[in-house]
Amino acid sequence: MSNAISSIERGAAALDKEKKALNPDQQRYIERGHGVQTSAKSRLKVIRASDVKPQPIRWLWPGKIALGKPTLIAGDPGLGKSMLTVSFAAHVSTGRDWPAGGGPCPQGDVLFVSAEDDPADTIRPRLDAAGADPSRVHIVGGVESLNRDGDPETRLLSLRRDLEPIREAALTLPRCRLIVVDPVSAYLDGADSHNNAEVRGVIAPLSELASSIGAAIIFVTHLNKGTGGSALYRSTGSLAFVAAARAAFLVTKDKSDQNRRLFLPLKNNLGPDATGMAYHIEEVGGVPRVVWEKEIVLISADDALGRDDEDGDHESTLAGDAADWLSDVLAGGPVPSNDVKKHAKEAGYSWATIRRAQAALGIKPQRIGGAAGDGAWVWTLPKEHQSPQMTLGAAGE
Repeated sequence: MSNAISSIERGAAALDKEKKALNPDQQRYIERGHGVQTSAKSRLKVIRASDVKPQPIRWLWPGKIALGKPTLIAGDPGLGKSMLTVSFAAHVSTGRDWPAGGGPCPQGDVLFVSAEDDPADTIRPRLDAAGADPSRVHIVGGVESLNRDGDPETRLLSLRRDLEPIREAALTLPRCRLIVVDPVSAYLDGADSHNNAEVRGVIAPLSELASSIGAAIIFVTHLNKGTGGSALYRSTGSLAFVAAARAAFLVTKDKSDQNRRLFLPLKNNLGPDATGMAYHIEEVGGVPRVVWEKEIVLISADDALGRDDEDGDHESTLAGDAADWLSDVLAGGPVPSNDVKKHAKEAGYSWATIRRAQAALGIKPQRIGGAAGDGAWVWTLPKEHQSPQMTLGAAGE
C-alpha cells in the first residue's frame, strides 16, 4: 500500500510541475490534505518561543500610538486631520507631554509626507502655530531619481518602490520617532486601494521598516460614505488598511457641537486605552491650530457615527450613500463585477443595496475579453456620472 501511495505522490508532483491534469487517485490524494511534494528550497521559518526575548511595547503616545508600529487615522475632509498630524509633530519635535494627562512624549525627529499641503504657506506656518521645533520636522518633497533617458527628475514618492529611500532618510535623522503619510492613497503608485492583497503588499513592508527603525508610522485616510455596520468598515479602501494598523482612530464632528472634533479609537491591538479625546480648531495670527481639551471622551466611534435618520427613510439614505460609494469605486474606470461585490462586502454594504445603487446610477454591466472563461463582466459609470478627470483620461486614450 505504501508503495502505491508513493507512486501516486510522485506522479502528482511530476504532473504539478508540468501543469497537467491529475488522475482520480492523485486528485483524491491531494484533496485528503496530503498535497504535492514541495520544493526542497521551501521550508517554514520557525522559532522556538523559549528563544524569543520578551520586549515591552514602546510608546510614542502611551496607550494610543506605539513606536515601531503602523497607526491609521480616518475621517471626513475638512475636520482637521492634517492639523492633527501637525499637532503630533509638535509634541514629538519638542518632547511636550501629550494632552489630558496622556503621559510623556519621547522627543525626536519627524518625517512628514504630505500630498495635500504646501510646505511654505501651510505646513510651516501650522508647525509654528502649534509650537513645534521646525528643525526637527523634515518635509518630503518627492524622490530624486533618473528618468528613462538618464536625466534627473523629481517624482512623487511611491510606497511600493521607495522603501529604501524612506529607510535611508529616516536613518540619517538624529532620532526619527514619527513618519506621517497624508493621505496614504496618494502614494500607492497604482496599487488598488480596494484590494486586500495589494494593500497588504504595500503596508506590510512599511510595518517592517517602522519596526526596524523604531518609529511610529501614521497613515491618514478618508471615510467612505456608508452608514451601516461598524465604524471599522468606514475607512476608504480595503479593510486591509485597518487590519494592518495596530491602532486606528476616527476623527469626526461632535453632533452636539459642530465646532468640536472627536478623536476616537476604532481599534487598539496593543494597549488597553479605549478612551477618546476632543479638540477644536483656533486661529493664531490667521493660522489654524489644534487645541486639545483637558478631559478624556468616553463615547464610542460607533455611537459618534450613529445615523441621523432615525425618523426618516433609512433605506433611501443608505441607497444614496451606496451610490456615492459606488461612484467612488468606479471613478478610475471599469471594475470587474466580482471585485465590486468584494469591495462592497468589505465596506459593509449588502449586495442588494449595491444593486439598488447600480440601478439608480444607470450602470449596465458589460462583458469584455470574450465569452465563457476568457471574458469578464465589468461595471462602468455612465458618462453623465463620470468626473471631468475621468472623461479627459478616456479621451486621451
